[in-house]
Amino acid sequence: MSFKPAPLPTAEEDRVSEVEALAVMGTDQKQSYYDYVSLAAELANCRLSVINIIDSSTQWSLCGFGLPDEVFQTIRSAPREMTICQYALLSHKPTIIEDLEKDTLFHDHPMVTNEPNIRFYAGFPLISKRGNVMGTLCLIDYEPQHIEAGLMGVFDKLARRIAHQLELSKEKVSQDVEYLTNILARVANKFAGLTVDDLLFCLNFREGENRLELEGELKQKLFASGVIERSGTEIKFSKDWTAVKEEIFESRKNRRVVKIDESYLDNQIQLIENM
Repeated sequence: MSFKPAPLPTAEEDRVSEVEALAVMGTDQKQSYYDYVSLAAELANCRLSVINIIDSSTQWSLCGFGLPDEVFQTIRSAPREMTICQYALLSHKPTIIEDLEKDTLFHDHPMVTNEPNIRFYAGFPLISKRGNVMGTLCLIDYEPQHIEAGLMGVFDKLARRIAHQLELSKEKVSQDVEYLTNILARVANKFAGLTVDDLLFCLNFREGENRLELEGELKQKLFASGVIERSGTEIKFSKDWTAVKEEIFESRKNRRVVKIDESYLDNQIQLIENM
């Protein structure tokens, strides 16, 4: 009997929409989530730990622990219908298989019967505020394993923190898109005749960099719109544009930055040590 794909979650369309809104599929999130996967593997005494996000057709591993980077890169994207984590989308409770080889559902999965011949799987659901399972905090080993009951709550908390950080990142992306749109609208009103590409170029332009490399049509547009001006042999930003630019960069200093709550991780480590 061959491995069978899981049925779709009840609210699959809404779930996929939330996953797509995260805008993390196909991106490397090691810097943001490595502390989570390394801590999870250490606590569970497992060789591998991965954060997986699943859309309508693909499972994407945001971050992994336990494999060399060159190996991880080759397996971080997988067809959804061939993953074990697709079954974890069906429940808010952890999906734990202590010995995959003895499980009637997973014993003939290709990752069990062939390389890397995994034997243990635990998937802790990453649940959104709306109740959709976006993916998993996944623990894997090449030998059968057992997770102590006292650790289950810790892994649930780690999964909740990961889901919370994913949604915070999504909110920040939405805020930045709205913020940039408002900036472009203001600048477009002040300097008519520039395209969106022109404005984006200006926003990324820095004082003292590449001024003399502005050539052709773009340079003429910037002159005509009053963004740049000539002072002797030097091309400079106009006073109006400099004021706008400084206001933009000054306002970005107060933008919210999403980062790992390191104090939370420290508290979890202390909790385990005191058990």
